[in-house]
Parts: sequence; structure tokens; C-alpha cells
Amino acid sequence: MKAISMVNFFKMGVMFALFMFGACSTEESDGWLERPDNFGESLYERHLKKGTSAAFECTVYSRDNHVSLEMNLDLVVYQSELSAVYDVEVGEPTYYYVDLAFTGMFQDEAPDFCEGIKKSVDGMKTSCSKSSVKGKAKLADVSAAASSLMLGNMVTALKSQCDDFYDAYKEQMAEFPGRWSYGDGSEVTEPALLCDVNVSADTLYMNVDYSTRSMSMVVTHYNYNGAPTGSFMVLESYAGVSPDTLAKVCNAYRQESDISGVYCEGSTISYLAPEAQEGQILTLEDMAVVYKKEVCPGLLDGSLSMEDLWFND
Repeated sequence: MKAISMVNFFKMGVMFALFMFGACSTEESDGWLERPDNFGESLYERHLKKGTSAAFECTVYSRDNHVSLEMNLDLVVYQSELSAVYDVEVGEPTYYYVDLAFTGMFQDEAPDFCEGIKKSVDGMKTSCSKSSVKGKAKLADVSAAASSLMLGNMVTALKSQCDDFYDAYKEQMAEFPGRWSYGDGSEVTEPALLCDVNVSADTLYMNVDYSTRSMSMVVTHYNYNGAPTGSFMVLESYAGVSPDTLAKVCNAYRQESDISGVYCEGSTISYLAPEAQEGQILTLEDMAVVYKKEVCPGLLDGSLSMEDLWFND
């Protein structure tokens, strides 16, 4: 199991629904979208989950003269959430609403979110803050006779938007460890019986036990001739893992550009990993936090396996 020092932060810009509504009024329109308790009948759903790291869901709804898209993205390990609602109210007049709410790392993207909403539709009025963006545009009137056709077109457009969100976030979430789940909970492996991490006397210890195999890892600062080298020395020891599997793990480690000095003998694997990650010096305590908050929960509930971490599956 390669030492996961720090998952790379990524900037994730929201893809905005761009619809062709015809001429739009620039008349000022007051009142933002009030999210209803019930968006109506669910017409279309796309779901994703990657281990315990990230989860995505997108649903298209219909109610009365409204068609809505609700999208939620939860990056658990970063305590960051993004919730978006796109709503089209068809009639005379027709309104297009956007409501974004976000926490954590997504707040860094607030100015871009705001600018994107402003440019998405001519005449879009916006209200922006560090944690939310609200938008409303008054569109061309749609008569009662044409409303069914318009609502059908909007359902098709929002379904396509869900697909675009799904494809974009699946690509982004691929960098997280863990097995894919598509909303039915089927992609779960054997859960670990034990996952314990602690730091003592400048050494990190991690132990993972399953019913038929186990892993222990010891991480220390690597010094050469008494001088620090800016690297961690990592020693992994396995029990119950076949020699063929260990040989594949060893080969996979040797292909990694961010670790060096990979040495494999019997049931042990050792290597050097840099202390510097993304321009920051990682401490053993930092590493312990990542393992406790990101890795152990997934191993214990079966959404992560040792294979996922060995081979970046």
C-alpha cells in the first residue's frame, strides 16, 4: 500500500447549463429561487461514489410547469460540498433560476461561479457571496399551447446536462482511491477487521487486519550519515498475501515516479517517499491524519481495498 501523503487538491469549475431560449428580457425581476421541499416526480438520475472520498448525484425532476435539475457533489475528505439547482418555470413569463451553495474548497471558486452564471443567459440577474450564487433570468413568454413542448425540451436538455456533470466529475474523481459505486452499494469488498494508525517516537505505525491477510507499515524520516534527506523511509510487511501478488505490487511501486529505492524481499517492501508534497513539507502527524480520516474508514467499510491502494484502481 503506497503511502498516501496528500491527495492533490483540484479546482473544479461548475459546468453551467447553457440553453437557447430565444430573446431574453432585460427587465428587472425580483425574487430568487426558493428550493421546494419536493421537486416533484423524478425523471432521470445519475449517481457516482468513489470509496469514502467523494460522492456525486444528479436528478432531473418535473412538477406542474417546472423542470428542475438538482446536483450534489460531496468531497468528504476535504469537508467540501457543492449543491446546484437549475430550474425552468415555463409560462407567461418564463423564468430560469440557478441556485448554488458551496462549502470548503469550493468557496475559493466563488468568483468564477458568479461570473459563469452571469454569462450563462442574457439578462441574468445574480446575487453572489462566498458561499452561494443565485441567478434569475426572465425569458421569452411561452404560451399554454406551447408549454408541453417547451417542458419536454427542457427535460431533454437537463438530462443531457446531468450526463455532462456525470462524465466530468467521474474523470475528476478517478484520482481518488476506492472502488466505484453507482448508487446501488454493490461495489464493496471485504471490510477490514482492524485499521489502526498512531505516531510514537518519530515513527508512524499502521496496522490493517483482514480475516485471511494483514499489513503493517512503519514510516520514519530517512537520514543519511546523520543528515536529513527530505525523504520518508517506508517499510511494509504482509502476511497472507501470495508471492505472485507481492511481485505485482513491487513492480507497480517501481513504476511510480514519486517514490524511489524500491526494494522487495519475501513479504516485505521498502522504499523512499518525499516529505515535500505540493510545495508543502508533510509531517508524520499530517500523514497519520490522512490515513485516519481518508484511508481507514474506507478499508473498514469495504469501499477501499488494499488492491485499490496498491494499483490505484
